[in-house]
Amino acid sequence: MNLKTLFAVTALSLMTATAIAADDKKADKAPKEDKVELKAKVDADVKAAIEAAQAANDAAKKAGFEWFWKDQPASTHLEDAIKAANDGKNEDAMKIAKAVETAGKQGLEQAEKAKTAGPVAAPEAPAAKS
Repeated sequence: MNLKTLFAVTALSLMTATAIAADDKKADKAPKEDKVELKAKVDADVKAAIEAAQAANDAAKKAGFEWFWKDQPASTHLEDAIKAANDGKNEDAMKIAKAVETAGKQGLEQAEKAKTAGPVAAPEAPAAKS
């Protein structure tokens, strides 16, 4: 086998392996579930807390700074708050909603600081006395 043929076979097998890996990666992604909706019977205070958390998190997400904790984005935690509220677990729902709201506000602060972030020059050393 000459060098040209060997190169062509290697390139072809690499492209095939990459295509197969990409298809496998697509197959691993589970379809997204429908968005969890807040029921009408939910306590007004809990509903207000969840709506405030949603607004703060949406703004942070739009700025590209949605926070993650416990290996989940804040929007997933917000869905947990909605599920808790729908199940009548108001204290749990409020706790999660407040955490998501705080994360959203801090994400926005982080986005603002990132606009002007950059290296800080070290202060000049004082001149040596001779």
